[in-house]
Parts: sequence; C-alpha cells; structure tokens
Amino acid sequence: MIDWEDSSKRKAFREALQQVYSSAAELRLFVDEELGENLEVVASGDNLKVISYNLIVWAFPIRINELYTAFKNENPNHSVIQKIEQQSLIPQSSNLSQADWNDLFGQFLPDDVADAQRAFFHSYQSVFGNSFRDVRPEYPSLTTLEQIRELLELNDRSKNGPVLAVRFVEFTIVEIQRSHDSNRGVMALQSWCDRIAQQFGIPARVPEPDRSRSCHAYLLIVLEEIGADVNVYPELHITGLETPIQFGATPITCPIAKVADQLSKWILQAENILVDETCDDSEVTLEVFLPCQYLEEDIATTWILRDKRDDEIEFGTYRRFLVRSSDRMHDRQIQKALNLTWKKLENSERAGSACSQFHRQADCPDKKGVLGARIKDHSATGLKLLAPLPTDRDKRTGLLNEIIDSAIPIALWTSATADVDPHVL
Repeated sequence: MIDWEDSSKRKAFREALQQVYSSAAELRLFVDEELGENLEVVASGDNLKVISYNLIVWAFPIRINELYTAFKNENPNHSVIQKIEQQSLIPQSSNLSQADWNDLFGQFLPDDVADAQRAFFHSYQSVFGNSFRDVRPEYPSLTTLEQIRELLELNDRSKNGPVLAVRFVEFTIVEIQRSHDSNRGVMALQSWCDRIAQQFGIPARVPEPDRSRSCHAYLLIVLEEIGADVNVYPELHITGLETPIQFGATPITCPIAKVADQLSKWILQAENILVDETCDDSEVTLEVFLPCQYLEEDIATTWILRDKRDDEIEFGTYRRFLVRSSDRMHDRQIQKALNLTWKKLENSERAGSACSQFHRQADCPDKKGVLGARIKDHSATGLKLLAPLPTDRDKRTGLLNEIIDSAIPIALWTSATADVDPHVL
C-alpha cells in the first residue's frame, strides 16, 4: 500500500500525469473512462499543472489508489512507478492489525452501508470535535464500506486511531438498532468494540440514539434569463440547516431545453451526498424557480430526466417537485408580505385547515387587478384557480404577474393538460 501521506509521492504522481496526458482534453478522457468522473467538475483549473494537482487533491485519500492503479495499468513501464513504490509501504505504526479490521468489516452486511456512513461522521465529530466534511470538504461522497475502512485505517496511524475505531462501532450499533429496530448483528460488533476498548484502555460510551433526524432535502434550481439562454443556479438545502450543502454542482448557462439534462446529473450528485448526511430520506424534492414567462409550462411531462442507468424517465412521475416564481425573490415588499402569510400557514394545526384558507377562483378575471383585490378581501393564504389559464399569452402573463404580486405563498391552478401535478408559486 502506497504511503500517499508522503507529499513527494503525490508530487511525483502529479508530474507523471502532466507528462503522460499533455493536455486537459487527454486527462479529461482518462478520468472519464477510468473513473467515470467529469474532470471539469472534480478538478478545474487554469492550466494542466493546476488541474493535475486538483485531481490528486480530490482523489486523496479515498480514490487515489484507484486513480494510481488506472494510471499504472495504462502506463506499466513509466519510470514514476518504481519511484513511487520503492519503500512505499505504510510504516507498521498502525494501532490495530489487519486481522482486527478484517474481523470488524467481515461482520457488515450490504444493507449496513448507510448506517456505517452516518456512524463514521458522528464518530469523527465526537473524537476530533469537527465535522469531517468541514475539515476535508474536497472529499467525494462516502458510498462504500471499503471507503470507510480506508479512512479508519488512515486515521489509525494517529494516537486517536483506536478511539475513532471504538466510537465508530458504538455509533454503528446505535444506527443499526435505530434503522432495523432489532439486535441484528450488534452482539458481534459489541464484542469487537469491547475487546479493542479494553486493549487500548478506552472508556466505553453509549451514544444516545438520534431521534430528531426527521428532515427533508430540497434541491433548489433557480433559472435567470440571459438573452436566449438561462443561467441555472443549484443549491442543496436540508431542513434545519441554515447553510446549503456542498455537493459538487456549479452554476451553468444553457438553453432552457437543456436544463433537464443537467438536472439529471445534479439529482444523482445530491442524492449521493444525502447518504452521508443526517437525512433519513435520501430523495431530494426539487424546487424549480422559473421566470414568469415559463411558469405556465408543463414541466411535469415536457422535462425528461435520466436515471443512473441513463434511461429516460418522466419528470412529474419520477419525483416530488415544486415550481416557484423567481420574480418574487428580489422584491423586498413581496418577500415581507410572504413571510407574514407563511406564519399563518405554519400556525395551522393541520393541512386541512391551511387549505381551507385558500381562495377558490372559478374563472379568470377579465380586468387587471380584480384577482389581487379578491384575494386580499378574503384574507386568503392561497389561491386555487379552477379555471384554465387564458390562451392569450399577454392575458396569461398578466394573470401570472397578478398572482405573483398578490404575495400569497401558494397558488394552484388547472391546466389544459389533464392530471398534471399542481404548480406552486
């Protein structure tokens, strides 16, 4: 096993990448075919030296062996291989033996991956006092037991290694019991934990089950017109957390017809990240913020996504989604009114009472301002527009603008297309 903690070996590998793949295009091809990753996403930069460096930073330590093995397979006679591998075995300063690690990870089942991932993040926070993702934000999502084992073994070279191992198993037991509501497999895990704790004099702790992790994840997609194209801004939010979660997505500019293609990639990226977070539900709800002129589009059936197998799937039947108006986002007066009305909805004891406060509009008003006046008169917290949207584009845009300016938090309307999911402003 190569000691990638040695910066000289990482530097030699980086220089070899630059030498063999003499352009960003060649390196991009290598990374795509061997790792299945987009180089521009995982390691951007102004020149090949910076890109190669950022690629190794991204890969270290979880995927650097995979990257190196792919390079070695393509370039078996390169001089850097002997340079990197000579005296490169990790010094035998680890606290736990390979037999210990084999014994531990031999007890895991495939279904334990999500529990082990959460346990690793909890245990890292407990031992080091910092979030693992804050300390190493460049890490990709942890998606396998092998990645978790490698991180534990790397940390085992430090004095806190055995403590992290013990805390990891303690949290894993709690997570398995919480998820499965049984003692499946925990007796063997407990025995391993007790043995290692006694061997290194580590006091046992019993973590309290985290019962307050019920939360939802929202992938916010904001479209902003720029000529014939749109700027598309992605953010991943989890209820209860103030700041967005980083998930490797960056804003793009493209025709609106291409937005769904990009969404497919971002959805997969976001849901991979959720496995590492404290969210029980690993499916994101999409919140799409559209400029007014696009609000009447039936994106439920016209936006076609692709799943992880690259098969086409219909947007509306594939996942939960909301459509909102991006025009409201920068209007401070509307935002203030919205905040006040949302409090009414939040104070409603149940969903039925909230929906009962909607104003039911059976037909589209002929004159501008009529709809807004009716909504205000009824002190409505939402609008249920039962009539189809006007076929005339100017009238349709005027109606949508009136709904936006009315500052009601929820508006539902019918569509000429039958059985379409409600639109939410």
